[in-house]
Amino acid sequence: MRLRLIKEEGNELKFEVDEGHTFCSLLQGILCEDESVEAAGYDIPHPLIPSAVFYVRTRKPKKPRDAVERALKRIQSTMDELAEEFDEAVKEWVESKGIGGAPQG
Repeated sequence: MRLRLIKEEGNELKFEVDEGHTFCSLLQGILCEDESVEAAGYDIPHPLIPSAVFYVRTRKPKKPRDAVERALKRIQSTMDELAEEFDEAVKEWVESKGIGGAPQG
């Protein structure tokens, strides 16, 4: 994933990221849940090129860079939790079916 800062002035941040709607929509949603964020949005200039321009504006004196960092950490934490839950669900399912491990005989 490539990310390039375009502008950072005061409480506004604009950056380009080589991602499509899936990731950008997730990041935008998490940012909008942050009380320090006034606005968060993105634009994908061309539908065949998965590159988005992201814009974040925060309430002063909060910094948009900090809001993005918090949002990314929250996404990572959520994905880690989901991976753990998935592993546990697979383990329970395998045990309930009696599959995996040593051959049944």
